[in-house]
Amino acid sequence: MLDSIVARPTQDKPHRTHSQVSVPDCALFLGVGAASGAAELGNAACVICCEDTPWLLIDCGHDTLARFKRAFGCHSLPQAVFITHLHYDHIGGLEQLYFKAALGGQKVRLYVPVQLIQSLCAMLAYTGLAELREDIWHTFELHPVGEHFFHQQLRLNCYPVRHQAPGSAFSLHLPGRFFYSGDTRPIPELLIHQVTQGEIIFHDCVAPGNPSHAGLDDLLREYPPAILNRLCVYHYHSQEDVQAFDDAGIRYAKPQQPIPLC
Repeated sequence: MLDSIVARPTQDKPHRTHSQVSVPDCALFLGVGAASGAAELGNAACVICCEDTPWLLIDCGHDTLARFKRAFGCHSLPQAVFITHLHYDHIGGLEQLYFKAALGGQKVRLYVPVQLIQSLCAMLAYTGLAELREDIWHTFELHPVGEHFFHQQLRLNCYPVRHQAPGSAFSLHLPGRFFYSGDTRPIPELLIHQVTQGEIIFHDCVAPGNPSHAGLDDLLREYPPAILNRLCVYHYHSQEDVQAFDDAGIRYAKPQQPIPLC
């Protein structure tokens, strides 16, 4: 009997191949603005897509869900979200996402760097629907993130960046496809040594830099031409910033703009 089990034809045991794994091919910026930027720019949030279908949402600000529905349909909600840091222009839509998902009977996978989890739990502690007799984590499937995690069978890397307190903000990297900085000052040591496969680099930038965000002059000073040529900046304030990017020859993202990945 054991021989009959071991000798089963191989066609009865299909194997998943690499070609069956869906690989993201596009990034759609829902919003590109800073917290104090023009309202029409929106809160900085990006949907990584695969064949025009949402694959992973990066951050969920106050207006992110409205912009998500505008892009993908009035009944659409993200199924998975990665959180870069806990400023409200990046997580202010999580409560709304919870309510809509819970009332619609949908689960949402929430990828959160482990250093942020305690603070995020405290910020969402009083969010819930009394009639469900459940807390928020019955709807949000919390996935703690260390140095890397797997989503849809692909490994993504997560690195700390330079944004105010150490260990308070994180980037996201799918090797060979994209790097997303989140809010950060320049990080040449990271981009030069880790992002080495020609990935497009989505990078925080405002025309005049400040202690929390990279400025245009910072990027031009800190990064070699090989990195500058791969940048696509976001999280800016105004049309004046856009003009400065144009003048410097730096690519920038626009709201609701799909950008092909490498």
